[in-house]
Amino acid sequence: MLHLVKLELKKGRLGGYVYGALIALAAMAGLLLLMYFVKEEGAAPVFKDRMDMLKAVNTIASATFIIYASALLSKLIIGEFKDKTMTLLFAYPVSRKQLIFAKLSIVFVWCFVNVVLANVLLGSMMLALDHYVGQLSGSISTTQLLQYGGYVVLQAVGAAGMSLLPLLVGLPRRSIAATIVASIFIVSIVCSNNFGFTLSSIVAIPLSLTAVGIFGTYLSFRNIDRQDVA
Repeated sequence: MLHLVKLELKKGRLGGYVYGALIALAAMAGLLLLMYFVKEEGAAPVFKDRMDMLKAVNTIASATFIIYASALLSKLIIGEFKDKTMTLLFAYPVSRKQLIFAKLSIVFVWCFVNVVLANVLLGSMMLALDHYVGQLSGSISTTQLLQYGGYVVLQAVGAAGMSLLPLLVGLPRRSIAATIVASIFIVSIVCSNNFGFTLSSIVAIPLSLTAVGIFGTYLSFRNIDRQDVA
């Protein structure tokens, strides 16, 4: 399986996605800085406290990389079904299920790692910034940070699982556009901020959607070894 993952990474030439992730991190950093500094005169800060700021970092990171993962999903799976190159791959003496699983593993792990890294890098940046600027009141203890670290890991698992959901929309249509639009729709519902509340903040919701994404993906490919690829 690891060999298949390595082959997919080489074949897919995914280096551009790494640079894209760095650009996404820079864009998120710019957005967070705008949210931190830009406000109307006399208005309260956008963030209530430092923990609220960290949760905003997580929401933005999850939303960004769920959508970004749909582009990777489109390249590795939807595009290959659409261009019929998947038929050629299935001609090799390799289990079709293992091949699909290798592709899905790349998307899942890629999204998970990026969400965690974004939380660590951007969260550290914002905490350091507020340490010197002192716009937000209160402090965060080591215990709170450790608890939040566990929360971030669960959220990253949820984001990685939700990144598979657009496949259920795009695969039957062989449509890259439908895959990306579906990811935007998911993000707009789960990660949208309504008066400081997001559905993603309830850990059970992204984890439940992760289960749906994994189970739906399994159903989509459970008979792939025995069926023709249209």
